[in-house]
This record gives sequence, structure tokens and C-alpha cells, in this order.
Amino acid sequence: MSPKIEDGRVVGAQTVARAFAVLRLFRDQGGDLGVGAVAKELGLNLSTTHRIVRALVAEGFLAQNEDNERYYLGTGALLLGQAAHSNFGLDVVYPALQALAASTGESVNLGVLAGEIAVVVERIESVQPLRFTQPPGTRVPLHASSMGKVLLAFNADVERRTLKGVNRLDRITPKTHATAASLRADLAMTRARGWSTDDEESSLGVRCVAAPICDSAGVARAAIAVQAPAVRMPDARFDELGPQVATAAKEISTLLPPGHSF
Repeated sequence: MSPKIEDGRVVGAQTVARAFAVLRLFRDQGGDLGVGAVAKELGLNLSTTHRIVRALVAEGFLAQNEDNERYYLGTGALLLGQAAHSNFGLDVVYPALQALAASTGESVNLGVLAGEIAVVVERIESVQPLRFTQPPGTRVPLHASSMGKVLLAFNADVERRTLKGVNRLDRITPKTHATAASLRADLAMTRARGWSTDDEESSLGVRCVAAPICDSAGVARAAIAVQAPAVRMPDARFDELGPQVATAAKEISTLLPPGHSF
């Protein structure tokens, strides 16, 4: 049966969008929430919020804590996440991420392209007491991160779409590239050596090295990055870590089944 359409819009699309917004809120908050808090965060009225929450409970994507009447992500969300984890090939690549974290002593991220940003989908935390936290689900700017820049450098379509007609770039820190020309020079260097750097461009005090995970055509669909506090990553360590990260990224690309796309 085809969806009902009125005035060019799919009937019920707004409700679906709101349900996804509720699920994203629970994902990002990482704890239980009451209906009032959900309504306030999303700018919805209480009755609408309650209907959406109850529908998600009925489908198993939310569950209710009977002690405080708050809600939390249910088994439906867990099973969906596990299926996505497997479909992304994360079970296969996780050992390689662990090995890179162990050999470098630093945190390791796996990120994938999601439109005009990159999203962290897996992370291995450093055992060091001083570290930067960037949990799965974190949205990463393409122009101001090692992961984002390596995705731009090895995906011509994304680079063209991101920088077309752009002269000035949003500066997140004083070290972020301010112009498209400056960023393009960085991307050319990244392509030449096979890995990128982030010299406190997205967060002051944090430096990173990343390499692309490419498909059979050599196009980057994902990337891995090693993060460390700037005090543990002087310039010389960029040259040490770059080849290590690039080797790990190539290993991961060989582990994925033919035709796999993040």
C-alpha cells in the first residue's frame, strides 16, 4: 500500500520525525527521562510527547522505570543497535582498533560519513588518566578534524560538495583553517602522505592523526583517528603515528567483505 499524501507531504511524517527526535534525545542523554523533560527539550506539548513515548514503549524501543516512572531505551533499541553494529562490520574491525589503541597508548575512533559531517561509531578509550572523551554518536566537523579532513581528501565528491563556492570557513578554535584555500592545501598534503592531522583545530589541547578506510575504488567512506592531549603529541609524534594509523586503516579495509560500504 502506498503512503497517503496530502499537499505533497506524507501523512504521519511529522509524527515519525518526532519519534526519531525522542529516540535521539534518549541516545544523547544516556539516562532515563520523564515525559515533561522530553517535552521541554524537544519543544513539544505534553500530550503529544506522551503519545509518542507510549507508542515507543509499545514497540519496545523505550521502557519505563516503575520506581520513578521515567523512561529509558528498551530492548528494541538495543537489538536495533546490535544489528547496525554487525551490519557496519564493527565486530570484524574492533580487534584492529584495539590493537592500534594498545600500540599507541592513545584513544582510537572509527567514524563514518553522514552527509556533511562525520559521526563517531566506535571508540577505544586510552588507559591514560589524561585523555579526551569523544563517545560514539559524536558529530565531527569535516573541515576541522583529522577524521573529517581525511574523508574530504580521499572522497572527491564530498570535498567538492563541501567546499563549492566557499571562501571562509567556520573557525572553531584559533587554529582551525579560516579559508577554503588553506584547507585545500592541507588536503593536498594529506593525499600525498596518506594521513591527516588535527593540530588543536577542533578542540584546544587535543591533537589527532587519521587515515581513510577506502572502498575498492579508493574512495573514503570511513576513517580511523588516534587522539591524544597535545602534551603527549609533539610534532615529531605526528610522523610516528601517521604510518601506524594508515597501516591499520588499510588492514581494516581488507577485513570488510567485498562490496561493503559504511
